[in-house]
Amino acid sequence: MKSSLFATFTLCLGASVLTAETKVIEAFEGDGFDSWQTTGTGFGLAPIAGKVDGVNGEFRNYGGNALVCSGLRGDAATGTLTSPEIKLASPKLGFLVAGGNHPGKTAVQLLVGGKVVREATGANDLTLRETVWDIAEFKGKTGVIRIVDNETGSWGFIAADHFVFSNDAKPKFPAGGRPKPKADSSLVRVPGEGSAALVPGATFKTTADRKVTGVTSPTAIGFGNDGSVYVAETHRFRFGVEDDRNHLYWYHDDLAAVTTADRVALHKKWEAKRSHEWMTAKSELIRHVGGEQADGTFTTNKVFAGGFNDVLDGTGAGVMAWDDTVYFACIPKLWMLHDAKQDGVEAGRKVIEDGFGVRISLSGHDMNGFAIGPDGRVWGTIGDRGFNLTTKEGKKYDSRNRGAVFRFEPDGTNFEVVHFGLRNPKEIAFDDFGNAFSVDNNSDQGDAARVVYVVEGADSGWEMEHQAMHTFHRSIGLEQRPLSRWMTEKVWELQNPAQPAFIIPPSAYISSGPSGLTYHPGAGFLESEAGHFHICDYRGSAGASGIWSFKMEPAGAGMKMTSSHQLLWGVAATDVEYDWKGRLVVSDFITGWESHQAGRLVTLEAGKMMKPDAVAPVAALINGGIAKASSAELAALLAHADQRVRLRAQIELTRRPDGADRFEAATQSANALERVHGIWGLGILARRGAAIAPGGAWKGPTPLASLEARTAAARRLVPLLAHADAEVRAQAVRALEEAPLKGNDLPLGKLILDPSPRVRSFAAIAAARLGADKYLPEVLTMLKENADADPVLRHAGSFAIDHLCKDAAAFDAVAKDDSASVRLAAVIALRRRNDASASRFVKDKSPLVADEAIRAVHDLGLEGGRPAVAALIDDLGSREWTTFMLRRLTHSAFRLGGEANAARVVAIAANAKLPAEARAEALRLLALWANPYPVDQSTGHWAPLPARDAKELRASLSAALPTLLQGDSDILRASLELVEQYKLEVASLSDELLSGLVGNAKLSGSARAKALELWLERKPADLASVAGKFAKDKQDEVAMVAIGALAQLNPAQGLIELSQSAKAGSAARRQGAWKALAKLTAPGVDTLFVESLKALEQAKGVSPAAIELLEASAQRSEPSVKEALAATQKAIAGGADKLAKWLPALEGGDAKNGFALFTALPAGQCLRCHRASDDAHAAGGEAGPNLAGIAKRGDRRYLLESVVNAGAVVVSGYGTVNLELANGGALVGTLIKEEKEHVDVDVAGNRWRVARKDIKAMSAPVSGMPAMDALTLNEVRDIVAWLATLDKAPKKAKPAEPKPLDISTIKPVAAAVVANVDPAVLAAGKQAFMTCMACHGPNGEGTVLAPPLAKSNWVNGPVENLIRIQLRGLQGPITVSGKQYTPPVPMMALPHQTDEQIAAVLTYVRNSFGNSAPAVTPEQVKALRGEAGKPMLTEADLVPAK
Repeated sequence: MKSSLFATFTLCLGASVLTAETKVIEAFEGDGFDSWQTTGTGFGLAPIAGKVDGVNGEFRNYGGNALVCSGLRGDAATGTLTSPEIKLASPKLGFLVAGGNHPGKTAVQLLVGGKVVREATGANDLTLRETVWDIAEFKGKTGVIRIVDNETGSWGFIAADHFVFSNDAKPKFPAGGRPKPKADSSLVRVPGEGSAALVPGATFKTTADRKVTGVTSPTAIGFGNDGSVYVAETHRFRFGVEDDRNHLYWYHDDLAAVTTADRVALHKKWEAKRSHEWMTAKSELIRHVGGEQADGTFTTNKVFAGGFNDVLDGTGAGVMAWDDTVYFACIPKLWMLHDAKQDGVEAGRKVIEDGFGVRISLSGHDMNGFAIGPDGRVWGTIGDRGFNLTTKEGKKYDSRNRGAVFRFEPDGTNFEVVHFGLRNPKEIAFDDFGNAFSVDNNSDQGDAARVVYVVEGADSGWEMEHQAMHTFHRSIGLEQRPLSRWMTEKVWELQNPAQPAFIIPPSAYISSGPSGLTYHPGAGFLESEAGHFHICDYRGSAGASGIWSFKMEPAGAGMKMTSSHQLLWGVAATDVEYDWKGRLVVSDFITGWESHQAGRLVTLEAGKMMKPDAVAPVAALINGGIAKASSAELAALLAHADQRVRLRAQIELTRRPDGADRFEAATQSANALERVHGIWGLGILARRGAAIAPGGAWKGPTPLASLEARTAAARRLVPLLAHADAEVRAQAVRALEEAPLKGNDLPLGKLILDPSPRVRSFAAIAAARLGADKYLPEVLTMLKENADADPVLRHAGSFAIDHLCKDAAAFDAVAKDDSASVRLAAVIALRRRNDASASRFVKDKSPLVADEAIRAVHDLGLEGGRPAVAALIDDLGSREWTTFMLRRLTHSAFRLGGEANAARVVAIAANAKLPAEARAEALRLLALWANPYPVDQSTGHWAPLPARDAKELRASLSAALPTLLQGDSDILRASLELVEQYKLEVASLSDELLSGLVGNAKLSGSARAKALELWLERKPADLASVAGKFAKDKQDEVAMVAIGALAQLNPAQGLIELSQSAKAGSAARRQGAWKALAKLTAPGVDTLFVESLKALEQAKGVSPAAIELLEASAQRSEPSVKEALAATQKAIAGGADKLAKWLPALEGGDAKNGFALFTALPAGQCLRCHRASDDAHAAGGEAGPNLAGIAKRGDRRYLLESVVNAGAVVVSGYGTVNLELANGGALVGTLIKEEKEHVDVDVAGNRWRVARKDIKAMSAPVSGMPAMDALTLNEVRDIVAWLATLDKAPKKAKPAEPKPLDISTIKPVAAAVVANVDPAVLAAGKQAFMTCMACHGPNGEGTVLAPPLAKSNWVNGPVENLIRIQLRGLQGPITVSGKQYTPPVPMMALPHQTDEQIAAVLTYVRNSFGNSAPAVTPEQVKALRGEAGKPMLTEADLVPAK
């Protein structure tokens, strides 16, 4: 009774069949575009599965199961789909393309440096063809792939799929196309329904269309007792229900969330980016649809329940009605609503449990409903948005990052989790023998959607962080997708040797976008569907969606799929349920990946219904008949053909005095189904007595039966443990799991070793639940006999060990067992306990046992056991290791830190026998040693570590250098970078080694230059020859080291080389030449300086090496050079040009260093206000303009002026103005646009249009950017160089149209009168404060960047605090009026202001925004002027303020 249209199947064959030389860039196998970004509407919100509404026909030859296409709404739709920046690491780039042949308009493009360097189009058809580009010339650079559609005519769309890097000119692509629906052969087309096709023998009819019944965006359906339908509708999907892929800026906060309170804080923190108003504008609804006519159509509707629009509320994705209660799944709460009269009118609601949806994760990974279990409880599922709650009964569940299967009593009590480790399980359903199944969605990594057999205490192995390692790898600091547990260790696959032992693998694969799930009840619809489950497969469009039918049967202790076929195709099915008349009802979303104004219900009816006589009374029985039936009648109904009737009769019979007798009689029936219901009924009586009715939530609790009565019921089950039928034995022992009997008194030992694996698994779990420690030996024997062949038996055995080993001695005996299978089960038991003592097994003689222990300790972060894992590095030769296991060892040592563990990571890096991937990872971690990334990059878990001293690794890394520098180019390059990063001791390196490095043209210039410098410092015998050779090297860094050495050996020759480099080399070479010339003693040096200074004067100070020339000249002692320098400096600084003194910084900067300054410069704190990318991965604020595209707004002079004189040109939308209104009012805000008739301003997020006639005066726009006087010329030059690279303009969202301002709503401003303060001072302070607004807000209310000034205890407190903050800046948290604020970056010092300016702005602030305090005088500022230049203040440095 639920849905999710929100995921897509991705059996990406490419993940397994592509060659080692081929690396997938993007396969487009999911319910989103991963980290690719869209514009326009053409591409929609997700890949398509072969068909898309708007394109006639089906695409062919695409890879895997989906592709991307811009034809979502036909030829008229346009847009782009663009990758993040990708390092071009291979010589070939291949992909599949189809669609329109319009160069430049419908095309796949590769952009390098913002320019299109490769392009391919379709051929005006729907067949995707292989295209391979030679990109060898761009190797090592970064680029983006852009798929563009700017054509609205015929064939005005583009389609593409499966982008790969390859070393091969003909890379292998995966076999194309999704599995074809049976519509091509066995399915029958439905007239008038487009591509819809149905199994033969059934009819298709719309029974609730939106026009009549209002059904809108339906996600789930459930039937009332009277046959009416409760429809769960999502109005918030993409309109309040968010997705991490669209908000990467908050991803770290999401990973760090532990409770739903943390998610509340997350949304509050980022409200400026995703407002609460937006998130709460729409509500999920439950619609009641009724008024069924004779032809099956519905004619009435009403909203049964709403108000599900809190910031935390998720998709309303599950609904089930049971008598007078409606269960509703909508995180963060699990709801039950009272339909007292069962007429679609809500009479009340209660929260069953609260605390679901800790994470945002991916949209649609919500809670789903519901099914009535054979135990009389309500069962449901939740995705990896997770949960963290304490139940009403006090049981704690922390599953913040995992999905699960859960159950609870119908009155909402006794919530408990049954099965963990699921990603996005779509509903739950039971077969005739009480076996529970869900279908879990794939993760867009090349895995498949999986049929999950639900087993008590089981774990399927998924956690949200698996997605982090794939989709969000850049957000956790990894440029390339790393190895991942989910994929590398094949956790998602059917049983295989590479899998961890703690999981129960899936039973089968089916569907691509699993949604609603149900089971054929045994009567009604088609007889061919009996015994089958039905799973909706939603892929975003009707043509690619439908319903699968499949059958499951026991296989050992688990389950297997024995058949599957398509039941319905060509309908956007989100849920499927049987009504009480034997018809199959489907909720149809129509199309799309977001809430929209469309939807309907469709009914499928059999031409020849299965068992029509049995179906005939079902509706009446459900609608009150069962409740009114006698015990004898109920007992007879235990053999009814309809599963739902049998189950409800069983539950009702538990409430009758003679129920136990009736059930016991049923257990003796020859009818297998009647027998199991008899067993289940006795199981309920043994567990609690009379089954709780849903109405118990509204009428009062159902009392627990006496211990005697429950024990008596349980004893009726005991003889069945010896029944000849294995299924009876299995059902009986499972029914006794929660009975009030002593497990040691039951014959469980024999059952644990029963010939039937199914009986064994249930018996072991029952022994665990019943505390039957007497039978631990049988459990161990079972494990030994199983020898890990059946994962369900292994799970049952470990579950029993966990529960039966109640003290250390008992567990110790198990841990020392000779059987590796027993020890493996023991490790799994410790993992379930989160017990770090699992580390005792990391050196087990069985690699399987050892690996499982390593997994438990490392993957779960069991810190007490981590030292034992890291210590394994000391003896790697004792066994074989997979690359992923080596990764665990390396990361464990990295996380522990300290000299010993640093040496271990170095040992991994230096071991040439290990895989290159493992060594490279060790080197990468060594580079992060001092400042570890806050996410554990081996697991994806949020796990910050403190900063560490680099001295921990220097000794071991220095000692390993001779070995590291013998490696391949990648290992060698990374090692040399560590030499530079950590200033390592290099005395141990031989001359031969260094010379080899210098001569290796494959290395970076900086690496070779470092090696050359080290070599030349040793003064080799042929130093002159070596220096002369490399002085002409193509790489600047190498050449400058060599030229410097030449200059020391032969100053005259050095002068010639340096002179040439200073005049005609690259910017870097010219700058290096002047640095070397500064101290060169040789005839003619002074002449070179004088001539060069005169040339610089003529160029008005503009030269790539101007700064170095000026600095070098200042170091010379010759009078002629001093005179020329003074003249040049005077000429450059003279005149009216305010930029003159900065012109030496116009050219020659280092763009890479400029970006580093942008992100970290203390003097400017640029990131506080600016971003420089459309990529949501990019950090930065939005108080200032986005710098992306700034290079196209003007030349370098414009860029320079933007940095050092920001007020010269204020970018539209970022200048603050003060409007004096005609009625005496005032408005302060950001100027958006000036027109002849009006002015548009933004005031605290509200866009107003003010008529010119209503404006008395308007101040000039003031930039919020502070003066950059504290920057050096070198810093300015590097920043300008970086800005010059930003030529890609950001995508601009269309802003809301400003609303006309009625100035009568603005109250006149009373003139501020402050005793003994000149009004001119207040006016000057007000003008100066306009610069402060960007961070503190126009009314001093504070923003995410800075705390409030309004009514602040600090503003009204000691004046010396405010003056010192102006002069020194302020960092760290500060408590303002009782509330702590932690600004994202410090407040910069502003010592460039005059005493008068500081006094004026502080006086204004102290007498505005509700503040009242004495004025500040210039003399007070002057007295503290000596504070300027001292370290930034913290709150602890301030004079306490009340």
